[in-house]
Amino acid sequence: MMKFEGTDIGETVRALRRSKGMSRTVLSKAAGISESHLKKIETGVRLPGIDTYRKLLETLEAEIVIMDKEKTVKGSCAAKIYAILQGSTEEQAVFMAEVMECMAQSLERVQ
Repeated sequence: MMKFEGTDIGETVRALRRSKGMSRTVLSKAAGISESHLKKIETGVRLPGIDTYRKLLETLEAEIVIMDKEKTVKGSCAAKIYAILQGSTEEQAVFMAEVMECMAQSLERVQ
């Protein structure tokens, strides 16, 4: 796992691409964007839309983790849930998500 803290999106995409030994041509084709668009993203000339960024990360087999720097109760709970999901199977993750959705709906009814 590579950790990028305080870097911009373009730098992160470029570093991930290089760590995978991929050329811009290969990554752009795999992600379904033009090579010139990828170059603009990596150099900071353009910011990718969320869908483009998601495609790039999927192709690079990477994920975004947003850390809660404020250490709120919700942030701590989210971190626990994330850790549990990461250690689960796909089937278990789907089940846990469904349970949480049911619990959220029940909370809405109580309020």
